[in-house]
Amino acid sequence: RFTDQPGYKTMQYYDEMQNRDPRLTQTVVGPGYMRINSDKVESPNFSSSTTGYQIIKWVTDASGDGYMGSSNDYILFRAAEVYLNYAEAKAELGTLTQEDLEISIKKIRDRVGMPNIDMFAANANPDPYLCAPETGYRNVTDPNKGVILEIRRERTIELCLEGHRYYDIIRWKEGKMFEQPFLGMYFPGLTQGSGDNRYDVFDMNDGIAGDKEKVDICIYTGKKPSVKNIRKFYKLGEEFVLTDGDKGNIICHDIEKEPRQWNEERDYFFPIPTTERSLTNGALTQNPGWNDGLDF
Repeated sequence: RFTDQPGYKTMQYYDEMQNRDPRLTQTVVGPGYMRINSDKVESPNFSSSTTGYQIIKWVTDASGDGYMGSSNDYILFRAAEVYLNYAEAKAELGTLTQEDLEISIKKIRDRVGMPNIDMFAANANPDPYLCAPETGYRNVTDPNKGVILEIRRERTIELCLEGHRYYDIIRWKEGKMFEQPFLGMYFPGLTQGSGDNRYDVFDMNDGIAGDKEKVDICIYTGKKPSVKNIRKFYKLGEEFVLTDGDKGNIICHDIEKEPRQWNEERDYFFPIPTTERSLTNGALTQNPGWNDGLDF
C-alpha cells in the first residue's frame, strides 16, 4: 500500500511514480511519457490539469485531436465492471471466498501484472488510510472490512474516469468523502534565488533535476529566471497555488474560502423539479431536506 510508505505525503512526482500499479501511468502522465505514435518525451501539462497529474486515459495519437470532438469509442460497460460488481456483492453479503476473488478480481489484476487480493491478509490488516474518517470510508464495519476496502480500492483504480465514482460513493452512503480536501502534486519549496525572485527546478523524467536535455520544469516567483534546458516555466500563483505559500501541494479547491458541506439527511437525493411537482398538484412530495418554495 502506497500510504504505508514513510514520507508518502511529501514524496515528489518522480519518486511517487516508481514501482506502482501500471494503471497509474496508464491513467496520468508518468516520467518518460510519450504519446501514442510519438517519440517525444513530455512532462505533465499543468495548464491541462488542476492537480498536476495530467489525464491520459482517453488520449489517442495526435490524429484524433480536434476542438470539441472525439472519435474514441466510449466505455459503457465492460467485463472488469462485472467482476468488480460480483466481488463486491459477495463481500457485502458475507459469502465471499478466496475462490470468488480468483474468478473475479484476479482476472483484472493479472492483466496488469499485479498480485491478487489475499482475503485473509486484507481482513487481518485493513488499510488504516482507507479506514480513517478524514481520508477514507466511515461506514464499513463488516467482518469483511479489510477485503471490502480493497475491492473498493480496486474499483476506484480500474474504473477511474469512467463515470462511476460519484454514484459509488452515494451507493456506499459515504457522502462525507466529498468534504475532504482535494490536493494535487507536492513541491518541497523554492531554494534558489533571493527575496521575491526565487525559483527551483523539478525533475519530471529521470530523477535528476537539472540534467541536460531532460524533461524538467521551473517554478518561480517574481522575475522569470535565466535557467537553461527547462521544458516549461510556471509562475507560482498564476498556473497554480501551493498549500504553504512557496511549497506544499497544489490547491485544487480552497476549502477554507469555500468549505465543502455534505448534508447526510438531504444530499443522497436530488431535488424533484418544481415543474414536475406542480403538474401533480401536490401529489408528488419533495425529497427530504429540499425546500423548493412550494406550499404543497
